[in-house]
Amino acid sequence: MSALAKDLLVWFEKNGRKTLPWQSNPGNIYHIWLSEVMLQQTQVATVIDYFRAFIKRFPTLDDLARADIDDVLAQWAGLGYYSRARNLHKSANIIFSDFGGKFPLDFDSVIGLPGIGQSTAGAILSLGAKQRHPILDGNVKRVLCRYQQIGGHYNNATTLKTLWREADYHTPTQACPEYTQAIMDLGAAVCTRSNPKCGACPINKHCQANLCQTQDLYPHKKPKKLKPTKSTAMLIFRNEKGGVYLNKRPDKGIWGGLWSLVECADNNQAITKAIKSHSTMAKVERLLPQFKHSFSHYHLLITPVLVSSPDLRRGYQSPSMHGKGVPTPVQKILSQL
Repeated sequence: MSALAKDLLVWFEKNGRKTLPWQSNPGNIYHIWLSEVMLQQTQVATVIDYFRAFIKRFPTLDDLARADIDDVLAQWAGLGYYSRARNLHKSANIIFSDFGGKFPLDFDSVIGLPGIGQSTAGAILSLGAKQRHPILDGNVKRVLCRYQQIGGHYNNATTLKTLWREADYHTPTQACPEYTQAIMDLGAAVCTRSNPKCGACPINKHCQANLCQTQDLYPHKKPKKLKPTKSTAMLIFRNEKGGVYLNKRPDKGIWGGLWSLVECADNNQAITKAIKSHSTMAKVERLLPQFKHSFSHYHLLITPVLVSSPDLRRGYQSPSMHGKGVPTPVQKILSQL
């Protein structure tokens, strides 16, 4: 067992997180799988409440597989990266059709499920089935980059190969679940992006960045790119009964599978054309305040346009949209009506 693993396991006994909701029943691999998917791109503090609500709505893998995708997306609404929810639902159905309803326990089968990569598969099988698999999420990358002063950004193939080699070397044969949780906890609570708590770190005696005082240099940062800003108009067609017209977005792309407002370019000509295409009787009532919604790769300026429409066709629904998945900015708009 490496010195890093030994020191980390001792630290974990007193300092590791052991009371997270998905840890209450360590044998429930459904809970482990769900938590690991939710934790992709999302911090633990945010995930906890979403996890509890999701498990309450879909207590078992069977419940998830039998659920309507709209119900799944509604439960996921606000957590972002909605492809994760669609992949969870797809995977649950694959597990029932191909594995008899039992979550597979071999690595190749797990990594073959939609939305699960090498690190997520390793974490699920380590934490949920006590198997030895290295992991390499963002926290682990940061710890190992500093520990060995590994240069280059994560996106660099050579750097990533080196990190996987180091992750495999330090992953012990014994106490693998504890080690897996420990190194994730260390990165989340001690070896943080900024102002790492090196004095309280259990592996600081052998950490090259700590010994050389180069913590701020590792991991190497990706060259910054300015986020572009895009704009859109969201048309709120409201009929005489107070219903609002929403349509379901395609599965691919932003807000895939969610219910949203009609969109068009944010200029008078495009807005007029979109309104007339929907209904020749529709008229603009007023513009609501423009606001910005940010994604990981760009900012979106949204201009909500309230449009009165006598249309009583299907698609007009209560603005509350209870039980259906709605993007966060659309929910913000609907709450103003």
